[in-house]
Amino acid sequence: MRAAFVLAILLVPPVPANGAARPAYGGEIRVLVSSAPRVVDPALAINSSDLMLVRALHSLPLEIDGEGHLSPGLLEEVPVPEAAGRAFRLLLRSGLRFADGTPLGAADVAASLGRLLSSGSAHAWVALPILGADAFLDGRALVLPGVEVLSDRELLVTLAFPMPEWPFALAAPTAAVVSRGGEGAGPFRLKTLDGSGARLEVNPFHWRGRAFADRLLLKGADARAAARALSRGEADLVQRPEAFAGARSCPPTPPLLVTVAVLNPRRLGSETDHVRNVIQSIDRAELARRFARGPSAPMETLVPPALLPAPGPNPRPVPAGDGARPVRLALLALADAPDQRAVAGRLQVKLFDAGLRASAEVEGPSRFAARFGAEDYDVALVAVPVLSLAPSLAAGQVALATRGPMVARRVLAEMAGLSQDAAFARAEELTRALDLVPLFATGERNSAGPGLEGLRVFADGGFDPGELWRLEGENR
Repeated sequence: MRAAFVLAILLVPPVPANGAARPAYGGEIRVLVSSAPRVVDPALAINSSDLMLVRALHSLPLEIDGEGHLSPGLLEEVPVPEAAGRAFRLLLRSGLRFADGTPLGAADVAASLGRLLSSGSAHAWVALPILGADAFLDGRALVLPGVEVLSDRELLVTLAFPMPEWPFALAAPTAAVVSRGGEGAGPFRLKTLDGSGARLEVNPFHWRGRAFADRLLLKGADARAAARALSRGEADLVQRPEAFAGARSCPPTPPLLVTVAVLNPRRLGSETDHVRNVIQSIDRAELARRFARGPSAPMETLVPPALLPAPGPNPRPVPAGDGARPVRLALLALADAPDQRAVAGRLQVKLFDAGLRASAEVEGPSRFAARFGAEDYDVALVAVPVLSLAPSLAAGQVALATRGPMVARRVLAEMAGLSQDAAFARAEELTRALDLVPLFATGERNSAGPGLEGLRVFADGGFDPGELWRLEGENR
């Protein structure tokens, strides 16, 4: 019988308030991120900027408390597994409203889970364990039979297989509850969104009460512009990979953005194992140190070590083998990901040294997605922002991004409910079975201006923008 899942990740402590200052209401919090946020839909948000915007605009069924455990969000209580870990009753708080004042009920939760499957979302992993998700995905069912609305405030979710840790999926930002019109229920509501960034205003209907700040600005900035804004007092918080001299350093985000090399056996054929061995022979710790701009950690399986550390000493690099072959490879990488471009160059050299002539082919997002979907590559570098603290859900997310929903559903079922040692062993097996070579996981640094208070970085890398405030006299 599988052991129950236990999570032991602690919440990173908050930035302490100065002296005995009380939180102040009002003003604007100005946050600079790597790129201007563009996506407000939780089902479509991928990069850190969009995910930060989603956290500001939307609320989650469950949240992470001060000890890294689940706590109620929109739900009145954390659901307890029923039917041997296959069923969960979700009871909403009373009086919930979206930012436009319309009521938020159980039917909205059910619809939000279903849309993760119907929209082609990269976050379908949240709903894939639900009973009937496979039939819903391939068009054999018009509704998701595993989600039953019992009343205005209660629904029953039945899974296709036992997964006692599934409620952790409800604490991921992409599990946010959205109205049919796309409205959120977070601490802020959208005022304007353009190429320069997002401007938000306080949501008077937020279930926890109003945010401290009246307004929130999320704006993209490169490293030079961010450093200049911090030094001039024109930014309250910067979240980027770089550290800034003179800025107040805050807890970083944990390294949960994973980069994996995806092999294409259909094109590599008999050379698949040789190519795998060459890439596995690379020192991934050195790769992370040299080419990851933010906090980083080498990876051994498809689950980042922050969630599933190796039970013993890390395995030694696999020897590349003696057989050098004049094989030509297409090495696909994403153009707007600096870490990936640098890693692609490094892999190209290593593959050449092993007799494999690789051509690093760097593509923009749409072209990359098209080629990856058509399997027009020999090796592809794929970055996946892991959003759940449960190793099984993290594995399912990486599998979804690299091998599609049906494979991801199988991975979720095979990883569900395992103890840490058993989960690590199974993750190793699945990594090889999926023809993946994990490289490293990265995070970002948080740098705050002198007047910012209330920043609390959670174990999943997010923070509650509604808790941010400025010292009196620092508001502008």
